[in-house]
Amino acid sequence: MKKFAVLLTFVLVLQLVLPLTTIVQAESESNELYYVALGDSLAAGMNEKGEIGFGYADLLAKNYQEQKSEVMFNKGFSYPGFTTVDVLKEIEENVTKPIYDLNGVSQKTIAIKDAIGQADLITLSAGANDILKKINRSETGEFSFETADIIKSIQDVSLNYNKIFESIYKINPDVDIIVMGLYNPFPYIEDPAIQKQLSLLVTTLNNSMKNIVENNGGIFTEVAAQIATDAKTYLPNPQNIHLSEAGYQVVADAMLKNYLDALIREEDNTEGEIVNAPFTDIQNHWSKDYIDVAYAKGIMNGYEDGTFQPNANMTRAQAISVISRAFGLTAKNKAPFKDISHYAPQTQNAIAAAYEAGLIKDNNGDFNPQGKITRSQLALILMRLSTVQTGQQYIPAKQAPFHDIANYNDEAQLAITFLYDTGLVQGTSATTFSPQGNVTRAQAAKILVLAINEK
Repeated sequence: MKKFAVLLTFVLVLQLVLPLTTIVQAESESNELYYVALGDSLAAGMNEKGEIGFGYADLLAKNYQEQKSEVMFNKGFSYPGFTTVDVLKEIEENVTKPIYDLNGVSQKTIAIKDAIGQADLITLSAGANDILKKINRSETGEFSFETADIIKSIQDVSLNYNKIFESIYKINPDVDIIVMGLYNPFPYIEDPAIQKQLSLLVTTLNNSMKNIVENNGGIFTEVAAQIATDAKTYLPNPQNIHLSEAGYQVVADAMLKNYLDALIREEDNTEGEIVNAPFTDIQNHWSKDYIDVAYAKGIMNGYEDGTFQPNANMTRAQAISVISRAFGLTAKNKAPFKDISHYAPQTQNAIAAAYEAGLIKDNNGDFNPQGKITRSQLALILMRLSTVQTGQQYIPAKQAPFHDIANYNDEAQLAITFLYDTGLVQGTSATTFSPQGNVTRAQAAKILVLAINEK
């Protein structure tokens, strides 16, 4: 993958510890990202009112822009009603269109091949209209179609996706491509027979698209199941098949998660065969892949009984040790903590390195190594690490709106506000942060893998 990375170094490592909205950062010397959205009305951002608004592409671009990074965004090549044939035709004919960014339609124009050539990231949603053209729906809501026509359309969509990828890679072989899967656009139809047909159709087309996309090195994002969990919110207008902004946010979040997972897998593959960690209690745990990577990289180990204990809370000694190792922190002197003398030398060195970097403070000679690290403590460490890495002290415009941080000192409130202002943290509710919440070993494993990939 090219310049695009779904990480904001040390800050994004809170992804599982806090309810976050993911952000993205270009992996280049500048923080500029060139992002092009191709496809149909979903890429254009048509909403449930039939108006062009903020779709998943806009939300991805807006999220990046909010991190005070420069994004060159263009969804001008997305158009309602577009099929895979239309997308391919525009590339082949090298059409020129106005740039459509977060500010609306611009007076400036660009040829599609030039846009693709400059792109770090391309997202694509197309295929639904290819199939819908073959389906008839009566005024009473009944569907009719020729099975042979549908099968032929699915085959054509697959062939066109192959051609689209080939055309894009000829122009820009290093660009990253994320493709949005399809969802059931008619969840309000009550007839179970029709719903069964729709489910089979969506699943079949998604499976076909996924195979083609992944065989071409792209990333396929399945959203059907997530949209179906709350159709009234994500598809609020029974007379319109388009998503609400909340629905588009689900798509944007899913795309970023899939891309992040792809980055992790790529990092593993560049270093040889993935090592399965030999722990007996992680086989069915959600964090297994992250634990495997953390183990393979020598960042985290298990216990003598062969377990990893993924749901156990991290101690302060464990958390500081792995963070120091993950970021390559080193110490010149011993830490001034009298309660860590019985720990292994490498653990003492890791704590000393964090102390020298200013991530932890002297507390009357005690470190409290067996204490559980809390969300507020981790927020402090990350803000301090941000200061060390960037050389800049964060100055907020106003404090985060969490009532349960009022009794914390100024630095802790500043750290939590820092995360809130960056758009990373939403809190455990609109007005609470739960600063005393603990961090588990499974969460820490994912945190560290994300951090190392950025590093």
